[in-house]
Amino acid sequence: MNNDLKLALFDYDGTIVDSAIMIVEGAIAAFRMCGLPDPDPKKVRENIGKPLAVALDLYMPAGYDITPEQISEAYRDWYAEQGRLGLQNEPLYSGMIDLLYELKANNWLIGVATNKSRIGLINGLAKHNISDIFDITLTTDENTPKPDPAMALKAINKLNIDKKRCVMIGDTINDIGLGVNAGIKSIGVTWGYNEKDLLVSAGATYLVNNSSELSKLMKKIFQ
Repeated sequence: MNNDLKLALFDYDGTIVDSAIMIVEGAIAAFRMCGLPDPDPKKVRENIGKPLAVALDLYMPAGYDITPEQISEAYRDWYAEQGRLGLQNEPLYSGMIDLLYELKANNWLIGVATNKSRIGLINGLAKHNISDIFDITLTTDENTPKPDPAMALKAINKLNIDKKRCVMIGDTINDIGLGVNAGIKSIGVTWGYNEKDLLVSAGATYLVNNSSELSKLMKKIFQ
């Protein structure tokens, strides 16, 4: 184990990129593909960050012979097709690219731990030309979804990091839950999809309101 290394694990949707518009569009498309009435966009947004089949189960209508897994598959097909066509509507949050490169310049290892699919993450990173900056990327295609600690523990073991020098950064209670369950520090970002009080109640070690505050915190978090 290298005690000098530091690892920053980032959530993707709602932390690095604002994907709410695309997620809502994808949910509506998937429901229509399965012959269901359109879901409530507000409920779709409220459940961003949860494993897809779990989120779908919370707002799919009753009385239809369709499973959350079938809708999830339709959603993944739609999302993958948008990626192939270069139509992802997932703008980067202000300052995040500069922050990622700043961390690399300051000898951080950086990774992504997301409940997004692998193809969705690959397409998103490629569109923003940041595929090569991450030392590790973890998705639900290969791992148990957050808030289970599996993604963090895999990253810590694979990169040979002391868990005391690993931090999870994200915008939802599932991100914070991963940090709590893995026994690592967590930073809740308030520009995403969960309110501050939810992040606090989930056990966030710190809260930041913008990339500048996050940059300052990362400079001193393990001093």
